[in-house]
Amino acid sequence: MHSENREEVLFRDIVDLESTTYVTHGLYGYPAKFIPHVVRYAIENYTQEGDWIFDPFSGHGTVGIEATLTGRNAILWDLNPITKVLALASTYKGNIDPADFELDWDYKKPFHPNWERIDYWYPEEFYKVLSKAWGYWHYEIFQNASESEKVIAYIIAIPLLKVTRYFSFSDEKISKLYKSKYAIQKVEQLMKNNWFQKMEEMYWRNVYTVLKKLREYREYGPKDVELEIFTSEKRGNKLVVCDSLNQSLHREVKLLITSPPYLQSQEYIRSFKLELAWLGYSGQDIRTLTRHEIPYNKIKPVKINSDTFYALREKVVNLRHPKLLHLYDTYFRSLVQFFNTNHSKIEIIAIFVGPAKIRHLRIPIDEILKEHLESLGFSHEKTLVDTIVARRMFSTKFNPATGLEDERTPTEHLLIMRR
Repeated sequence: MHSENREEVLFRDIVDLESTTYVTHGLYGYPAKFIPHVVRYAIENYTQEGDWIFDPFSGHGTVGIEATLTGRNAILWDLNPITKVLALASTYKGNIDPADFELDWDYKKPFHPNWERIDYWYPEEFYKVLSKAWGYWHYEIFQNASESEKVIAYIIAIPLLKVTRYFSFSDEKISKLYKSKYAIQKVEQLMKNNWFQKMEEMYWRNVYTVLKKLREYREYGPKDVELEIFTSEKRGNKLVVCDSLNQSLHREVKLLITSPPYLQSQEYIRSFKLELAWLGYSGQDIRTLTRHEIPYNKIKPVKINSDTFYALREKVVNLRHPKLLHLYDTYFRSLVQFFNTNHSKIEIIAIFVGPAKIRHLRIPIDEILKEHLESLGFSHEKTLVDTIVARRMFSTKFNPATGLEDERTPTEHLLIMRR
């Protein structure tokens, strides 16, 4: 089943970068985030300065950061609106100082998220103060910013988002939005002391962390490149959805480098419900975005040109579990539809994904995609197999998408295909 030209590597060893969170890569937590070493490897080995690179599932914006540091132009797509906030903030080269982060914690026009679940996540005392701070952000900072100045508002939102997440019943140590016993005890402990002072102090600690990381980013000398970011976002009162699976590239690119959503982990919108609510997305907006996530999206049947896919599908059918079969079919149909639509505009494809597990079956996602891409005219250059050292994706006994026992993937594979 495994193809030739496979090599075991540790990207942390073969790519010389300071850490996985150097410069602005760790500006905000994001589940299953690309390590920059993988992106840097693909950029340095398959592109030249001035080339266009593309990530259709861009998450935190790792590809955008690495593109600016290496002089490549980049196109970033993502369903999640927070990607635009993080990608723009992480690649900001201008000046910003502590005075820009001043908030009015007693602002007279509080912002109340239009999400019916918001009260579940906060004690009343915390909510009242946070709604005033967010009122100041929305009505004094964001609404008064020109389009070019909105990046400053996004940067200011980052420390406020961190405080807003911490001073909630959400367990901030878990990427998924989750009300744990620890989080309940945390809130109870905070309320026993001078919690508002701690809130302010935490906000300013995070401000200086953001400023430090932005300063470090500037010291690495980001180049003047084009960065096109297309995500879901609110335009007035209307939600405009960016569904990567149904978008078409408007230009040719040298390299696609991406880590698509994992077969057994579709938690990206769910992980950011709280942040999205405070940024101005309604409960209906969040539900709409969730419906576009794999495997909850509605995708038309499409032919998958992979013998491996159909051989394993028979085994999934034999599990006699319709939800698992739907997950399997929808996942691969979604990715295949994307590549069918956009492959002609891409010269080199680099896909970083692990062999997920459904029950006792390991699903070699890279092999299935390799076979289908070969049918589209690509040739297999090589596959690099990297052992996962650390992960941000939350651990859980059961997969939320299937309700079945979950198991983390031990390796990730960088599949390289060339036209």
